[in-house]
Amino acid sequence: MAELPTPIESYIAAYNAIDVDAMLVCLADDVHFQNVAEGAVNAETRDKKEFAALARAGAAAFSARRQTVTQSITVADRTMVKIDYAATVAADLPNGWKAGQELAFRGASYFELSDGLISRIIDES
Repeated sequence: MAELPTPIESYIAAYNAIDVDAMLVCLADDVHFQNVAEGAVNAETRDKKEFAALARAGAAAFSARRQTVTQSITVADRTMVKIDYAATVAADLPNGWKAGQELAFRGASYFELSDGLISRIIDES
């Protein structure tokens, strides 16, 4: 597998460590984030402050989580990755997930870099 650009590698490592502050270091101030599930955008942020709030809420929902990159391709400042995702739910959630429940699914993420920082993320599952 191709080596990931450093900001993306650092972002995924911070995500896996549930370290939101370290995730934020990898992002441009105007980062645009979208989460897409079943073809529909279900979460979106337009800057680092909005992203931080969403990331902190997401981090609190899981006692453990891990993104494992299974494939990647980088062309210029754009990177696509296929990801295996595993997590343990920390507390009962409104969507029906229960504390201690193990989750596992596959998805893909698209990253754009600008000036050495991540400026766009689209997560799809």
